[in-house]
Parts: sequence; structure tokens; C-alpha cells
Amino acid sequence: MWSTVWQTLDAMTTGSLLSIGVVFSLAIFGEMGLPGISPILESLLIFTGFQMAHGGHVTASIPFLAITCAGRLCGATSTYWLSASLGTKIIDRFGRYIRISRRRLDQITQRLGTSAIPMIVVARFTPGLTVASSIACGLSKIRYKKFLASVGIHTLAWETLFLALGILGGKVSESFKPQSEHALLAIWIAIVIAVAASAGYLFLRRPSNRT
Repeated sequence: MWSTVWQTLDAMTTGSLLSIGVVFSLAIFGEMGLPGISPILESLLIFTGFQMAHGGHVTASIPFLAITCAGRLCGATSTYWLSASLGTKIIDRFGRYIRISRRRLDQITQRLGTSAIPMIVVARFTPGLTVASSIACGLSKIRYKKFLASVGIHTLAWETLFLALGILGGKVSESFKPQSEHALLAIWIAIVIAVAASAGYLFLRRPSNRT
């Protein structure tokens, strides 16, 4: 079982044309709010870091990292321009699918306003608000160049964070038997994703007067 999971992750991050297309599509749709995509990409990043900790070549991971970044930029751009052109219609129609209410979006829009890049980056790092911040930027007509720079900074920081977590997991696994490497990777991915998902769930569930 663990070897199958390992082979699947390895195939997704080796940079073949098929894997590049799949990862690019996942990154676009994840950035546009399709549920369940972010944990997949985060798992791939953790796996890549895990491989680096065990002697994997960084250059072999460059296509995967680059296409993930490009996909997220394209997805965020699409969300931004759709929001700018359709306004709140996109929330009224699709908000329930991506767990964004009109009230929450109004709060984010007021907070961003014409904020500087750091505020947008912080908003994108807030659990559950990555897609909402893209929509809010489009609605509030924040300059596209500023928005794109914010997405780029956030994406690079996001990739670095999960790569670092993967490397950390790889270093910790060196204290165990090599035969348990596959199982340890799966456990480590499960722990990291569970913590991230719990943080997002708790944030989204807290009362609106504390938002």
C-alpha cells in the first residue's frame, strides 16, 4: 500500500508532460475554490521536501514547483477578473460551494480596501480566505499588478513552507529504520494536512462577531 502511494506521488512530481498537465489543472481549480485540491498539492510539496531530505536532486523538482506556481497564478487571475466583471453575482451563485458568504466577503473587502501588498498576503495565508481574498480584490478593484505581486509572494512562501515541512519530516525519519520510510511519509503528510484543515475549519466556524 505504502509503496503504491509513494509511486503515485513520485509520478506526479517527476515533471513528465502528463504530470505537468495534471498538476497545472489542480493548481488552477484549487485557486478558484474547488474543494479538496489544496491538500493534494500540499501533499506533493511535502513529498518533494521529503525526497530532498533523502538526497533527491532539487533540479528534478523545478518543473513541478514552477508549474504549481504558474497554475496558482492563472487560477487567482481568473478569479480576480471574474469577480471584477461579475461582481457579487459570482458569490450569489457559487458562494455556497466554496463556503464564502456575502457577509464574510464584505468584511474582507472592507479590511483590504486599497491595502498594501503585505495585507493581501496575510489575507491569503488566513485559513479559508485564500479564494475569498482573490474575489475581494476583484470586487474592490485593487490594482491587478499589486494583486498579482501578492499572489506571487504568497505562492512562493506557501511552497517554501510545505517543502520545509517535508524536509523536516525527512530528517526526522532518518532516526527510524529505512523500511518504515514509506509509512512515516504517509503519517507525516496526514499530520500536517490534518493540522492545516483543523485550523481552517475552526476559523470558518467561529462566530461572525469575532471575524
